[in-house]
Amino acid sequence: MPNTSNFGFDYESPSSLPGVTLTGGPTTSSPILAVQVDAALASLENTVSAQATDIAALEAQMAINQTNITNLTNWTRTGSVLFTFVTQNAATAVVNFGFTFPAIPKVVTNIDTGVGSTARWESRAITVTTTGFTMFVYQSQATNGSWTDVPVNWIAVHRP
Repeated sequence: MPNTSNFGFDYESPSSLPGVTLTGGPTTSSPILAVQVDAALASLENTVSAQATDIAALEAQMAINQTNITNLTNWTRTGSVLFTFVTQNAATAVVNFGFTFPAIPKVVTNIDTGVGSTARWESRAITVTTTGFTMFVYQSQATNGSWTDVPVNWIAVHRP
């Protein structure tokens, strides 16, 4: 840290400058300007050092957050399957994630529309593996229906 001690110069006193800007001298206990500046620099150095520590901690947290975001991106897949069939009460479609999860993910499905031909139909994922699953749509009362390009969405998530 820089030091502003007198470097062999005489101490200054209030009478050496106009107004009362400096205090002290060799025979008083009051600090002189150089000592005051040193104290201010030391305080500033402590503040900067503490902030550097805070910045390092924030950088570490940002690295963790980036890893979490990357994992979320890498371990989440979404998609949609269009179903078309005539006079059936159930249908299936094989879905490939296009990616191998490190473990079997949780899969949630949703029929994208709830009116007309899809009313009272349900969807779910069956036979889920690390690479895909079978989308299963069915009418719970076993009533036949016909669909044309009805989207059924899905999301697969692995949480480490």
